[in-house]
Amino acid sequence: MSRRKAELFNLSFLDLLTSALGAVIFLFIITPKGGAPAAKVQQAAVYIDTSDMKVFGALHDSLRHKRVGDTLFAVLVDYKDMPEEPKPQAYTPPPRQQVPEQIKTPPERTSRPEPKKEEPQKKNNEEEVKTPKPPVQRPEPAPEPRTYKGDAPSVPCNVSFEISWRSAEDNVDLFVCKGGDCVYGGRKRDNNIGQWDSGKSRNRLFGNDLRTNQEAVRQFDKAIPGEYKLYAEYKASEKNRSKVIINGLIYTKNEQGQEQGDSFTTSLTLGGPRVLLGTVVLQENGNFKFSSK
Repeated sequence: MSRRKAELFNLSFLDLLTSALGAVIFLFIITPKGGAPAAKVQQAAVYIDTSDMKVFGALHDSLRHKRVGDTLFAVLVDYKDMPEEPKPQAYTPPPRQQVPEQIKTPPERTSRPEPKKEEPQKKNNEEEVKTPKPPVQRPEPAPEPRTYKGDAPSVPCNVSFEISWRSAEDNVDLFVCKGGDCVYGGRKRDNNIGQWDSGKSRNRLFGNDLRTNQEAVRQFDKAIPGEYKLYAEYKASEKNRSKVIINGLIYTKNEQGQEQGDSFTTSLTLGGPRVLLGTVVLQENGNFKFSSK
């Protein structure tokens, strides 16, 4: 039986080369070539409010040139399960404190009646002087809940101090102060007061100022009790308007989902000093008392 000579370029070797070349061509096709590198900062964020079944988004300035249909790289940041719908509880006002009246007990009778003492005759010119009793100081009643039937803030939160005006061409700054510290556009966060944003986007990830016709200071985790002073300043106007009318809202939401709110309206003068809008006394349960200037 004759032996066959071994050939270097046989059919099996050619199949191997062809498969390797095909793999290289496939990797070359699927590998992206050129284009812009991946973004180094988060460009878009989506927030889902499972209690109200609403979706909110924050868009970075670098994406303003994007159009509908463009591809974005999305990353899931956080989510929460939808809580059970709480049962509404009827509010019972606290009982008023009544000042106990002094009960006069009649004197005990003795066996012998006491002789009546003759009262000295008073002169006609003399008048009986009565000492006035000091008024009874009653404690101030706690703020009663204010039922709110309007629209909730654009960003889900527990407490919101916010103002809005007609046009974004006017620049109005909101200041929320407490105990000598203030939160505003230049100082966006204080754990004892809240977090500032422009009213449209929740700037917990991005510290930029999106120019809108709203400004707000919000508390997301819980209501921080205390006394707050609300100020506003009309800084500039692209249309040189001398005055601007602003609408304000104080909004709270407790753990049971009960919403409370109070609104107000005032006007500001261009270039004028900072104006006090009012004072808010806030309790931990969401009840508050608002007194305007």
